[in-house]
Amino acid sequence: MRALARLTLIETRLMLREISPPMFTVLLPVALLVVFGLPGNTRKPDPVLGGHRSIDTLIPSMSIMVTMAMVAFFMLPVVLATYREKGVLRRFATTPVKPAALLGAQLVMNAGVVLVSMVLTLAIGVAALDMRLPDLLLVVPTFLLGLLGLFPIGLLVASVAGTAKAATGYALALWFPSAFFAGLYVPVEYMPSVLGRIGDFTPLGAFRQAIQAAWVGDVPRPLHLAVLAASFLVAGGLAVRYYRPA
Repeated sequence: MRALARLTLIETRLMLREISPPMFTVLLPVALLVVFGLPGNTRKPDPVLGGHRSIDTLIPSMSIMVTMAMVAFFMLPVVLATYREKGVLRRFATTPVKPAALLGAQLVMNAGVVLVSMVLTLAIGVAALDMRLPDLLLVVPTFLLGLLGLFPIGLLVASVAGTAKAATGYALALWFPSAFFAGLYVPVEYMPSVLGRIGDFTPLGAFRQAIQAAWVGDVPRPLHLAVLAASFLVAGGLAVRYYRPA
């Protein structure tokens, strides 16, 4: 535990030396929240959203989803692939501190980045955009399940990518279809039903729908929770299966 805490501190310091990626990851979703949340019609009930306002549904879920995807699909795998490319993981394997501790430190640190962005989304939304205070008893467990469902995808990318460039390519290949079916370009509620149904079975789409439901006090659908759980088991299992230090 002490090794994990120390490694987490070291990894955080290293991340802050290259502040641009985490800063962009935190501030871009906040910028999306502000830009899309400023128009007055976002604070009017929308029948398509079950009478809820988009400032309480579509906009915060989009912001949190973007943060989660950027960390899980890009930041986490690219850093780990860089470590493999530079031989860091291989050198760790020869020390008393095993690569698993480094992996744990990366997971904790990146979860912290997502949490900071989510807290900013909540604080700015409630204080400046008339966002409804969400039901945290539902939002927090859903957020944690999202971490468990999406971070293993990043670990899987890192386990098969030999270089940072390859990890970025794999991440982009995952990002564009995932973002589409999760409703980033066109909200799922306005998509043809068949496309929305496909999105229900994608981890990112399931997470967005689950966090959006939790945000307004509804229990997420069992299907979305099951998809995230399946993603944890399948992607996590494959990441362990294909992991290699070099």
